[in-house]
Amino acid sequence: MKKIIFSFFLLVSMYGTQAQQNDNELDRDSVLGWRYLTDHPKKQVYKPIKDNYAAASTYSVWQQQTADLLFDWLKRSVLPKGLVITDRLEENNQWWLDGAPALHSYGTQLIGFDAHFINGKIDLHCCEKGYLLGLGVNNFPGKYLTKGFNPKGLYFFAEKPQFSTGDDEAKLVKETVHQQILPSLHSYRTYLSHYHDNGKDFNTIGIVVAKNNEWPFKPVLVKDAVSYIDQQLSAYPAILQKSSYSASSLKQTLDRLKPYYNEVVKLKDMNFNNAMISDGEGHSIIDPGVFINGNTGNKVFPEYFILVSATQQTIDQAKTDTPLWVYLNFPTVAGNPAQYDPAWSTGSNYLVNEVIRNFNFDYVYRWLADPEKMKSQVYKPLREPATISNTPPQKTENSSSKNKEANTILFEDFEGYATGMFSAKGWHTYGHDGHQFQNASLETVTGQSGKWISIPEAYTFYPDITRSLPVGFTVNYDILFSSTIQNKRAPMYFRLETYENDPKKSKPINLNDINRNGFQFSIALSGEAETSKQYMQVRSDEKSERFNVKDLKAGNIAHISISVNGTSVSVSVNGKEVMHDDNALPAGKAFKRYGWYCGVPGIYLGNIYSRTN
Repeated sequence: MKKIIFSFFLLVSMYGTQAQQNDNELDRDSVLGWRYLTDHPKKQVYKPIKDNYAAASTYSVWQQQTADLLFDWLKRSVLPKGLVITDRLEENNQWWLDGAPALHSYGTQLIGFDAHFINGKIDLHCCEKGYLLGLGVNNFPGKYLTKGFNPKGLYFFAEKPQFSTGDDEAKLVKETVHQQILPSLHSYRTYLSHYHDNGKDFNTIGIVVAKNNEWPFKPVLVKDAVSYIDQQLSAYPAILQKSSYSASSLKQTLDRLKPYYNEVVKLKDMNFNNAMISDGEGHSIIDPGVFINGNTGNKVFPEYFILVSATQQTIDQAKTDTPLWVYLNFPTVAGNPAQYDPAWSTGSNYLVNEVIRNFNFDYVYRWLADPEKMKSQVYKPLREPATISNTPPQKTENSSSKNKEANTILFEDFEGYATGMFSAKGWHTYGHDGHQFQNASLETVTGQSGKWISIPEAYTFYPDITRSLPVGFTVNYDILFSSTIQNKRAPMYFRLETYENDPKKSKPINLNDINRNGFQFSIALSGEAETSKQYMQVRSDEKSERFNVKDLKAGNIAHISISVNGTSVSVSVNGKEVMHDDNALPAGKAFKRYGWYCGVPGIYLGNIYSRTN
């Protein structure tokens, strides 16, 4: 297996195209769908582009066409259902100072949002996700060290190291890190960062396919780096004169490195522009203080770089229409890629793993060898991406008849929906920080009839209220406390709010936040229950009441009833009133909407029925 190296760097874009706003695009693949990007027009006219930010670099017609080609291969490789990509950005990471400005790179970058739905349609006004994936020619998996340090005409780069843990290969085999690399990638330079996050694997991944398997960067040994520093200081003594280093302290630092002369230089993970010592006249050295050879590394988050060099020939070739390598880079992937379950989801982890499995790196390898020849060979993914049926939900006879009754505000037993990720017109989930999205899931539970909603952690689940709530109404719902619950004191929350039911005038319901303008009830399997009320709009202090409900058991259903009559609210559990408050609502106020909150696996919501009294 090729040596495995980890890389993470941000790609900075030059030109962007706006996502299509036609929601019919969502029907192409699944209920959740993929927000496809606007493709280039069929008769796209290309002309050379001069980028004033990148030392007046010119991007040829061929290089721009190649960026489109890379994106086309990506689209053919995966159908990321539920993941919304809002922009496709053409890549020029020379502009980014922490990138590799000595190189000339081009390609495509995806940024986006996780899927958030308003009335069954994707809403792009929240839930920013950020950078997702980069795919580019001559993109470097690391950083360029600032100009002014070019002894022997070499260019120096900080590249992510082989196995970012810093352990030897035998140790990594023992940790089964080698098993996290898919066999289809063993032929190529696979950059993997393996962290131990409280016992959970967390990785960042990148794959380099080099032309003829030739990587044009040579690792620099400590003894050679010291020699380069000495050579530069002899030619430009003002470098040391204008720095905080004294000659003696610099010698001490260099002497510390002597036992490690035959090792590849290891560099601290930091801003490498600040790791250079300069005379202010365009001449510099690498601060040997950032060499960490011999130091004990952090085994949990072991981030460092290695020092590599490239020749002028490599720099010049990167500017031509002859590609040297293609780099596919993902910022993060949680878990073990080799054990990933490719069931469709709404997260970026799905996109990462599906591309890793389906992208045809062998085709790219042949394309690098002879791009003209490969024009006649159609790109095919390594595996065909899966599709999913787009069957709309069917309302059951019971649900349809209940919702037609005059006193029904809302009836939902979820029987008409398929199990799995739940996204339906009229229902919402809202994360507490407002910058993420995760669908609720609809499940069947062994030993129980019907279908049950599982609310994701730190999210509120709530319906659209299509008409104003009356002065008197009742909300009935069932809670299923399954036998798998580990914390019996974990509650399911329900809240009645006085905010207007208008997304243009108010925030989504957020039960993770404190109760500011409404009435709230919570109950746990332990029987611990609590009601609270607070109305900041009328400057009322929060008031709460705690009590205990008896005879709740794992595996049983608790039937909850919240009844409102004017300013009075009562709560009943399993047909028995457990709380009553005649002053639960201030005069002049009215309840506008309601929702639920519970992020504990094994606590389910179902059989919702709200009606006028």
